[in-house]
Amino acid sequence: MSQHADSETPEISLLAARQLKDYDACQPGMLFSEGIELDVAQGYALQRAVTHLRKARGEQLIGYKVGCTSQAIREQLGINHCVHGCLFGSEQYASGAVLFQQNFAKLAIEGELAIELAREPREEDFTGHALPSCICRVFPVIELHNHVMRGHRASAGELIANNAIHAGFVSGADGLSSNHVSKDVANAAELVIFVDDQVIGRCDGPVLFQTIHSSLKWLWNELSQSGERLRAGQIILTGSIPKLFPVVDECCIRVVSVPFGEVTAHVTHGKAVLPVSPA
Repeated sequence: MSQHADSETPEISLLAARQLKDYDACQPGMLFSEGIELDVAQGYALQRAVTHLRKARGEQLIGYKVGCTSQAIREQLGINHCVHGCLFGSEQYASGAVLFQQNFAKLAIEGELAIELAREPREEDFTGHALPSCICRVFPVIELHNHVMRGHRASAGELIANNAIHAGFVSGADGLSSNHVSKDVANAAELVIFVDDQVIGRCDGPVLFQTIHSSLKWLWNELSQSGERLRAGQIILTGSIPKLFPVVDECCIRVVSVPFGEVTAHVTHGKAVLPVSPA
């Protein structure tokens, strides 16, 4: 493919139609099993083209995710830099949702903090170590993934083209207003991931807030370079610090983050149904 392919080229448009068809069939990224290779720029071009198709059929873009933010995730996926993907309202689940494995390709989850924007970020939001003032709410989420990479080797282009293997997220209606997030709160914060009451991952202290700060700044800069903007009301998944956890058996997943609240989801092998109403 051209090193400068974008979403307007006929080739990218054809790939996008195939990519979305395979995603809808719960067989994401089949293009890459056929030998297609993309660089980072081409991966984002294909991601944008698929996003355009999803918006054209009525899906609402509600924010973004930042992925590959921690060393654990980078080593797991074989990627050495951050990536971003898009969030859609059709894939936002309310806490307590029942998730059917037939709706995913090798379901895996991450537990992380998400933010809601009060306004578009500005440069001064990132001058200190405090929580950026453009944030109005912080809350825990369970991010859902199609944990499949079909290329012959690990590729950032494939990961990005597959919307950073994002397949939805579960969130509660609670959270903590950014006005209540002091330095003491940051130091005492924690996030713990449970599967059937067994702890499978945790993160304590300031690293949670460092991740929020660095992920939002990185995303803002990346989108600005492509002429895109962050807006009030958008949700940003700021990235997991623990690794990505495959989910094979029926179970209850719970992410508890003091002082931000908790979120739960139940995974079953039962009949696939449409997602629950957005949170």
